[in-house]
Amino acid sequence: MSGPQADIFPHDRVVFFCDAVFAIAITLLAIELKLPGHEASDAAAAAELQGTFISYFISFMVTGVFWVSHMLTWKYITRVNGKVVWSTLLQLMFVALMPFATREYSLAFTGHDAGRAVLYACVLTAISFFSLRTRMLVVKQEDLREKIGEQGVRWFIGRGLVPLIVFAATILLAFVLPAWAIAFVFVAIFPLLAVVRRRIFRNQNP
Repeated sequence: MSGPQADIFPHDRVVFFCDAVFAIAITLLAIELKLPGHEASDAAAAAELQGTFISYFISFMVTGVFWVSHMLTWKYITRVNGKVVWSTLLQLMFVALMPFATREYSLAFTGHDAGRAVLYACVLTAISFFSLRTRMLVVKQEDLREKIGEQGVRWFIGRGLVPLIVFAATILLAFVLPAWAIAFVFVAIFPLLAVVRRRIFRNQNP
């Protein structure tokens, strides 16, 4: 609904709330770090510790990427309506799951349980989906094609679409790849973004 009867929310309060959720989620990633129990063998303890820190590093970086993406989206938002708020809340619902999903992912390193890695990839996919959904709402609501041009909009959407494609593909790859290999799938986001940017702006300097 649009017009004078549409719900409009205080911009600053929504931004502060979002930042708080990201900050708490990224802090809880460290709280989840635990040393292996004394009953574990040296080899098992080393494997568990390795999985714990790899999953922590990946989740910290990925959550940071989502936060940066969130800031780049919200710098264009001048009016916060119900659609934007609920799309953002749904994204934050999965951001808040990151510590839990990270712990499950770390257990996949030693348990060889594809289901835990799939769960992790599903959470990241859901965050990416609602991030992209918010961006698409912003393009229409804020008339970004007029403000930043068609190429700017394509890059704005592309920056949200590439992570979604990569994380969604990881759901399937988690069934066939070992847990440690999934880290390399996530890293693919950065070269893919570079390729997309180069193709969008190949006829001019961005």
